[in-house]
Amino acid sequence: MMARYPRRRYRKLSGKRVNLQVILSVSLIVGFVLIGARDFFALENGKGGSDWRIGVSSIGVLDAHQPRSLIENRALALRLVNRDRQLNGLSPLAEDALLAQAAQLHAQDMLTRRYYAHETPEGKTPTDRFSRLGGQGGVGENIMQQTGAPGVVLSYRLIEKFQKSWMYSPGHRINLLTPSYTRFGYGIAADPFTGRVYSVQNFSH
Repeated sequence: MMARYPRRRYRKLSGKRVNLQVILSVSLIVGFVLIGARDFFALENGKGGSDWRIGVSSIGVLDAHQPRSLIENRALALRLVNRDRQLNGLSPLAEDALLAQAAQLHAQDMLTRRYYAHETPEGKTPTDRFSRLGGQGGVGENIMQQTGAPGVVLSYRLIEKFQKSWMYSPGHRINLLTPSYTRFGYGIAADPFTGRVYSVQNFSH
């Protein structure tokens, strides 16, 4: 009898350990689901920093995740940039067709040739690419890369998510809040099979 007692005790302790592991695993899964659900239903932009501000998202959940055309996404991108500029006391930007074309070509080129940089593999800068299309003046540029999201669609939520990331990055925020910029162009390209997305903001005077 005494030889069986430790085995019974061990089995009981083992069961408790298994139950504890199950509880922890379920808790982690529920936590991830809740975090994902919160991000799905509402994008929280925060309040910005001590010397700059970011606007509140006004995109409803019914509009946020639908696939959008390039024209629609460009319009939203400009609206978000101007929202944050005006919130920080700056003049709004005007859309520039050549800047938008340069931005789109660069986003598509990065997607096609699988690189992520302001300069092309041949060393062409944002200003070089703009000039080649007939544009005049220097160009400031923000770029964004997203990977690992198969099935990604170009939606309003994605556009605002990128704007938020740029605003919270000091170097990118400089371009967004440069007082002397007056023109803006936006481009975005995605591969839904690999989940790669490249987005480009171009600025000029």
